[in-house]
Amino acid sequence: MSLVRSISISFFMIASISPASAQSLPGGFVYLRDIDPSVIQDIRYATANNFVGRPLAGYGAGECVVKREVGERLKAVQAELAAQNLSLKMFDCYRPARASLDMVKWSQNGRETAAERRYNPRIPKTELFRLGYIASRSQHSTGAALDLTLVDLKADNSGKYDPTKSYADCTAPVEVRAPEGSVDMGTGYDCTDAKGHTAAPSITQEQRAWRRRLVAAMARQGFVNYSKEWWHFSLPGAGGAAYDFPIQPRRN
Repeated sequence: MSLVRSISISFFMIASISPASAQSLPGGFVYLRDIDPSVIQDIRYATANNFVGRPLAGYGAGECVVKREVGERLKAVQAELAAQNLSLKMFDCYRPARASLDMVKWSQNGRETAAERRYNPRIPKTELFRLGYIASRSQHSTGAALDLTLVDLKADNSGKYDPTKSYADCTAPVEVRAPEGSVDMGTGYDCTDAKGHTAAPSITQEQRAWRRRLVAAMARQGFVNYSKEWWHFSLPGAGGAAYDFPIQPRRN
C-alpha cells in the first residue's frame, strides 16, 4: 500500500509493453535478480497476500523491477548485510500506475472485510488517501521507491502465510500475526497504523533496534525512509516520470 506522499508526476510519459516484449524494460529499468540474485523477494502485490486480497493490476509476475542505479545501490546494501548474516527482502519495487488506480477503486468499493481490517485495524479504508497512507500517484511508479525489510539468515524463517487461517491484526505480537519470514519490526508490512511509523514509541527496544539498523544500512547508500512506513525507502534523484508497463516474468 505504501505510505507515500501524493507526488506530482508527468503521466504523459507513462509507458507500456506487451507480454511478447516482456524483457524490453524501458527507461533504464532492470530486474533486480539480474543485479543481485541473493536479495530475497516476496512481491506481495503479485499475490493474494496483501491488503486488497488479490493480485493488483499490472503485476503479472512476482519480480522486483527497479531503475539500474537503485539496483546497484541495493546490491551494495546487500553486500554489507551479508557479512552480518542478514539479507534484504523486497515486498514491492516498481509499481505500474494502473496498480495505484486499482488501490483507489478498492478503497471506494464500500466493503470492509475482516482480512482487510488486519492491515487497517483502526482506520476506515475510505480515509487512507486523506491521511497519506495511499497515494493515487505513487513514487513506486518511477522505479525509485521500494518496500522492504530484513531477514536474519540464522533464524527459522520457515513460517508461511496460510490463507485459510484467521490471523491477528498487523499491530499484534509477531507470534499471532501473519508470518513474513523476516525480523520482527513491530508490525507487519503495509500496516496502516501509528505503530507502523518508523519512530513509533509503542514498540519494543529490540524492534526499534531492527528498524534503526535497516534505516542506517539503506541511508549509507543514499536511500531515504518515509517516516510513516518503516518499510518504505526512496532514492532521491533516481526517479522521474511515472510508468505503467506491466511486470512480466523474467526469462532466464
